[in-house]
Amino acid sequence: MAVSPATRQLCDATFPDAEAASVLSLLDLYAGAERERVHQAVVRLSGGRLGRLRMWLDEAKRNPETVLWFGESPSDVSQDTHAFGVEFINAFLDRHLDTPAEPTDE
Repeated sequence: MAVSPATRQLCDATFPDAEAASVLSLLDLYAGAERERVHQAVVRLSGGRLGRLRMWLDEAKRNPETVLWFGESPSDVSQDTHAFGVEFINAFLDRHLDTPAEPTDE
């Protein structure tokens, strides 16, 4: 199922043209709850960075409500608190984008 026209416009405004195909392919991998809202939230949260987009999509698969809380305007906190939370999480993601996964003991 293709992304919505509104999401495509948001992608066009957020990512460079050269990354458009990659962004749309990544978004198409998410088919969970609140698909369009999650797509738009992860695009906004990514700040135009593919690595962040991937990590937010991974989180959306586990817990879409968390992504929606960070990617939209929640009513349970101030805008400043929300903005701080988004900046904090994105800074954390940026530091860990290229960190290899921990080996698992099987």
